[in-house]
Amino acid sequence: MSRGGHVVLEALGMALAALAAPTAIHGVLDRGAGRWWGPLDQLPGGLVGRTVLLCLVAAVGIAYGGWAHLRLQSAAGRGAPGPGTG
Repeated sequence: MSRGGHVVLEALGMALAALAAPTAIHGVLDRGAGRWWGPLDQLPGGLVGRTVLLCLVAAVGIAYGGWAHLRLQSAAGRGAPGPGTG
């Protein structure tokens, strides 16, 4: 994958985490907040099912974003001069 692809994957992963985590937290703290759930109201399991799903989405976003970030760092480190050179 190219550098641009890793940057996009990192941004998408962090955006997923930034959207899913607060929604899950807000839903647990304010159970009457129907506007936060939207289409997730159709999922089975009620509040617990929605919260688990959003936490999983946030975890996947963090994992993909972190993986892409590490790949970008390792790719940037390959071209850098090593210790004692230069």
